Amino acid sequence: MKSFFSLFIVSLVCISSFAQSAKNYQVYSNQIKQFSKPSRILNKNIDAQGNGYVEFTNAKNQILRFRLHNNKLQQGSCSIAFEIYYYENNFLKRIESLDSNGNLIGCNLKLNNEAVVEYIIEKPALYLKKKKIIDDAEGNIAMKDDSNEKIIRVQYFDANNKPIILLKPVYISSKTYWQDNIRMGWP
Repeated sequence: MKSFFSLFIVSLVCISSFAQSAKNYQVYSNQIKQFSKPSRILNKNIDAQGNGYVEFTNAKNQILRFRLHNNKLQQGSCSIAFEIYYYENNFLKRIESLDSNGNLIGCNLKLNNEAVVEYIIEKPALYLKKKKIIDDAEGNIAMKDDSNEKIIRVQYFDANNKPIILLKPVYISSKTYWQDNIRMGWP
């Protein structure tokens, strides 16, 4: 009976610890006004030193992600602290880069100093064929850059959420979009 009681107490401590840590991370998601509430943790990979990342999701198919260093919000390149990914039917539609206060932030290290990238799949059937090839290889495939096939176009927006006007449309490769869709990169 003592071992059952000990196991019960340990279980309660673990559950309480998880609930407490989830609540601590919720403080970060709550300060981002563009991110719809309520939300829940989708992925969390934080080590014993408080280093790693957390991803929240919500009913509006948004994913908010951020990294921690020593249990404190870590800013990436260009002072980007948060990213919000917007999905529609499991396809990435938009990524917003935010500073530690939750404001859109442009990045001069990016191609066009953009704060927002919007994705437009102009040839969905062709993308789905290429996606299947990438999925079957679990992303581990060297593919020819197919951006010249004009499958996926991107539109950039500045920190004021105004379109960045370019001389000609910008297309990205199917594999780049696939990687963005599964959130492989960090700023």
